[in-house]
Amino acid sequence: METPVQPSTPPAEVVRRGDRLMTGSLIFVSVRCTLQYIVLPFVLPLFGLRNDLSFGISAVIDLIALATIAYNVRRLWNTSWRWRYLGLAAAMVAFIAFMLYQDINLLLSQPS
Repeated sequence: METPVQPSTPPAEVVRRGDRLMTGSLIFVSVRCTLQYIVLPFVLPLFGLRNDLSFGISAVIDLIALATIAYNVRRLWNTSWRWRYLGLAAAMVAFIAFMLYQDINLLLSQPS
């Protein structure tokens, strides 16, 4: 009778690296959300800047966020954060892709 193979726990350095990467990702997300949902829609109009500038900046931030998610999935694949981050990443890619679609539609529908 075969004994079941137990998954090995990752080394402590790998766990620490995953924690550092996750902390950096959370800081990026908090800065991105603050920019996209507070600064761009409310602060830029106070300075008389046009909405299409806000939509363009938001679209660029969305693209950077999607690239960051792909980078983090690759970097976190061999850490203890793999499965925790993969589910979150899938949900966030869908949400950010939808927001990017909305930003592009709003940007293209703006009169010149």
